[in-house]
Amino acid sequence: MAMYQRAMKITNLVGNDENRYQNYTDFAQVGDWAKTNVKNVLSAHVFNGTTAVTISPKANLTYAEAAQAIRNLLVESKLINR
Repeated sequence: MAMYQRAMKITNLVGNDENRYQNYTDFAQVGDWAKTNVKNVLSAHVFNGTTAVTISPKANLTYAEAAQAIRNLLVESKLINR
C-alpha cells in the first residue's frame, strides 16, 4: 500500500472517499506505520479489498491483485480508459 501511495503522488491522484476504510472489518490489523497509506489507497479506490469487507493486511498480494491495483491506479488517475 505504501508503494501505491507513492505512485498516487506521482500521478497526483487524491482519494475522495476518506471514510471507506471503515467498511473493512480487519483494518485494525494494519500496522500503525501504514494506516495513512492504506486509508489513502482505499479512498482513491486503487485497492478494493480481498472481499467486500476485508483487506487482509497481513497477507501477501497475489500477482492478480497487484496488477488490478495498478490498473485501478491508472484508471483513477485518468491515464488509461476502463
